[in-house]
Amino acid sequence: MKNRVSMLRTLLVIASWDLIKLKNQKVFIAMRWAWFTVQILVFARAISYIVSHSVTQYTGGVDYYHFYILGVYTTLLYSASIARGYMIADEFDDGIVEYHLALPVKRNILAVGRVIGSSISTIIFTFPMMIIVYMVLGVRDILAILVSLVSALVFSMGVVSFVIMIVFTVKSTDLTDIIVGAIDALLVRLSTVFYPLPVIMATGIAPYYIAALANPISHMADFLRILLFPEYYLVVQHGLWASLVYLIGFSMGLLILAIEYYEKKLEAGGWR
Repeated sequence: MKNRVSMLRTLLVIASWDLIKLKNQKVFIAMRWAWFTVQILVFARAISYIVSHSVTQYTGGVDYYHFYILGVYTTLLYSASIARGYMIADEFDDGIVEYHLALPVKRNILAVGRVIGSSISTIIFTFPMMIIVYMVLGVRDILAILVSLVSALVFSMGVVSFVIMIVFTVKSTDLTDIIVGAIDALLVRLSTVFYPLPVIMATGIAPYYIAALANPISHMADFLRILLFPEYYLVVQHGLWASLVYLIGFSMGLLILAIEYYEKKLEAGGWR
């Protein structure tokens, strides 16, 4: 019992490292909040006017504006999680991670703590944006908001773990930027963030459809849409539980791999 309590305390201490860093980004956070608000209230509304009303037949009757802003929030959640992973990459070059590895902490606990800390920081960073979106949508269901937060945390853990794996593989901040940037561009565009799955299916481009169907960003965005607009379930190939199981498997699988990288890829307390 004492070992478990000690392990939990250690995890909290490690996770607090990322939360402390969040305090030093107040100006950046304020700018992102302001830009996101403008994007939701101005640009998203303009795009919804441009898109034909016939698109609603592919969204189960859900207004495209509502469909779109949930996709925008998902991309924000994804990019914020990527940014937390970038910070870990920078810490390698600064020697901070090597200092952490010198502490009397098991590497697997360190890996889990960093992933959890980065993910919680992401949720804190994006929570005001989620509230803005839900105010626009008129969502007042506390349970739906809580489920959204939990699913966002799970999704963020998977993305952060993914970036950590890339960092340990290439061991270069610049190369990490290039690889993650390329993957980012592909994943966002090959997802259902901007286009409903039936529209992608109607293109007849099988690789595009398969990529969107297997894309974790698609599952996160569609999970939120089905959670808030059950009618959207009628037009997608997967349901609420299928997306939830996918997100849990995605995050837990990558977390396990990230732990393996921490334990086996680092040699003699370093990463070079």
